[in-house]
Parts: sequence; structure tokens; C-alpha cells
Amino acid sequence: MASAKRYSIYQIDLPERPEAVVFINGFLARDRAGFFWMWKNLLWIRNTTASATGCLQVKAGICRPNEVVMVSYWRSEQDLKQFFQGKSHQQMMQFVMKHPNSLCLYNETYRPGHSGKYSHEPQGMATLYPGLAK
Repeated sequence: MASAKRYSIYQIDLPERPEAVVFINGFLARDRAGFFWMWKNLLWIRNTTASATGCLQVKAGICRPNEVVMVSYWRSEQDLKQFFQGKSHQQMMQFVMKHPNSLCLYNETYRPGHSGKYSHEPQGMATLYPGLAK
């Protein structure tokens, strides 16, 4: 019988009023044009978001062939708003302006209320507050 590997589970102590935010955005292709645009631009969107000022991490997941969700972790809501006003975001939205029915877009912003649980290297909020592990 193989032995189970042991690893530690930890949490982080968040500041009382964290500035950090989690941004969840999704893309749902509603037609062929939206499907091809989404898959053609997905890696560029992920990389552009990840390299934006204040973004510490981006996670992307495929829900189904016509739907993708991205979760990004930002130092502050102000950094996220700056990204929305930037040239890259405007470029992303050009397709939506030309083809308003091709994609269903959705997004939500959350401020953490308490720590999640982590193992091994920091992910998510633990990348924003790495010195606060307990």
C-alpha cells in the first residue's frame, strides 16, 4: 500500500480591511463569430491581464467549449479600474461593440472577508499577503 504524502495546510491573516480584490469574468460564445474570437484571443487576454499593473495572478478555466472563466487577483480595486480604462481593455471590447450578440460577458468583483486554505506554494490571496501565513 502506498503511503500518503504529508503536506501542511495553512491560512493567511488578512488585514482588517484588505485593499485586494478578486475579479471573476466569464466569456460565453453565443455564435460562431464569438466562439472563434474567444479562442483566438483568450491567451492574449490572459497574458495582458496578468501583466497589468496591480494584477498578481490570473487563473483561467474552461467550463465548456463555448465558455471560459478567468479569476484574477488584484492589489486594489483602483488597479483593476485602471486596467479597465487602459488601451488593452478597450481593444478587448472592440469586438463586443461590433458584435454585441456574439458574446455573453459577465463579471463580479469581491473583497475577501476571511482567508481561504492553502497548501504548498501560495496561490490566490496568499500571493497578495505571503508574509501573513499562519
